[in-house]
Amino acid sequence: MHKPGRTSLRLSLQFAFLYAILTAVIFVGAYWFTNFEVRGWLRGQMVSDLAILTDIYEKNGKENLIQSVNIMAAVNFENSRILQLLADDGSILAGNINAVTEPFAEGYVPVDQIQIEGDHATEISGYWVSRNPIGPFVLVQGTGNHVIAEVLEALGLTLVAGFLLILALGALVGVWVGRLTEERIETISGTLEKVSAGVLSARVPTRGGANDDLSRVSVSINETLEKLENLVESQVQISNDIAHDLRTPLQRLRQRLEKMSNEKAVDPQSAAAALEQTEDIISTFNALLRIAQIEAGDRRERFQQTDLGKLVTNVYEAFEPSAEEVGQSVELDAPPVPVFVWGDPDLLMQLISNLVENALRHTPAGTAIRIAVSGAADSATFTISDNGPGISPVDRGKVFRRFYRGEKSRTSGGNGLGLSLCKAIAELHQATIRLKDNDPGLRIDIRFATNQK
Repeated sequence: MHKPGRTSLRLSLQFAFLYAILTAVIFVGAYWFTNFEVRGWLRGQMVSDLAILTDIYEKNGKENLIQSVNIMAAVNFENSRILQLLADDGSILAGNINAVTEPFAEGYVPVDQIQIEGDHATEISGYWVSRNPIGPFVLVQGTGNHVIAEVLEALGLTLVAGFLLILALGALVGVWVGRLTEERIETISGTLEKVSAGVLSARVPTRGGANDDLSRVSVSINETLEKLENLVESQVQISNDIAHDLRTPLQRLRQRLEKMSNEKAVDPQSAAAALEQTEDIISTFNALLRIAQIEAGDRRERFQQTDLGKLVTNVYEAFEPSAEEVGQSVELDAPPVPVFVWGDPDLLMQLISNLVENALRHTPAGTAIRIAVSGAADSATFTISDNGPGISPVDRGKVFRRFYRGEKSRTSGGNGLGLSLCKAIAELHQATIRLKDNDPGLRIDIRFATNQK
């Protein structure tokens, strides 16, 4: 058995790798955004403190400003915040910054360039510094970088660990999904190989309730295989039926012709009988050919909006007089408004005619036959019913087979193809045809979907 390639596994791993890359990009963006937001928060804190100190100076003057700066410098933990209030001559008025090794501007300043009163946290390697005026003074503020460093370190470790976990899980899930998909593809491939080897009964196992792509493909394949098996069985049955049902009339015709060939003078009655037998055989083959053409869908180009009620009325008018002659009655029930269906008028006329003729042929004198048409919002229904002998439930599933004739119909004429032709026409129009017990008699309902084109 040919082993399929690892396409599904490769695609699953590729998608897992792509997902890992996208996750990494998202994590890097989250890291950058967190860094940006934390710095913004620290800047906002310094701006808020500047506003408070400015308000104090404007309301209470220089001394309260100096006192407030010293309080802010003293209350922070391990000099995580540094402050310095400078006079207009550059002298230090307040704060925990004693001196700097060199003048610095706003931005990041390494801790070794700043002399701080007291010890600072060992995690601090520098400060983010801002310089702002308060009246004639300059306020220098600084926030240790340990806050950002600790947040980013924790976030970085979390993101790296999460990325590695996602990468591992993605690879495992990708391999798992790839193998499951590959197994299902191998199952489908194996089923198709069995079918190609002639095992038409093979089917792809399906999962109940599953609605994924492979399940839908499996269901479609099984439906196709079902139709293929039925078609092949039908062709075999047709071949057997043709061989069985046409062998006898052909043998009789051959015997008649042999007899005529041995006679010195041709008997006109024998010639007429031979001609009639030939016509019956030709009619049978023509009916088979017509059924095959209909089943192939060759007549769809002739479809148009057709008034089903009008066709039924025409058939009723054609058969009603002949029914009266043999003691049967035909009743029509058609609405006064048109009942439109999408179809071939000629084929629909033949469908209705075959069913009416079949009812007349296989029911005795005194039988009442009723043909009716009804329409709904999305469908139209043609019904023919009678109170004759009907068809047994056993035969109802067989009457649409080619050449099939029940015991009650063997004494009447016909070649057993009428109902097969009716079924082919109904299926061409995507109509459903059902046989029911009319109690007594038989009822046939054909339902057309009026919204199909």
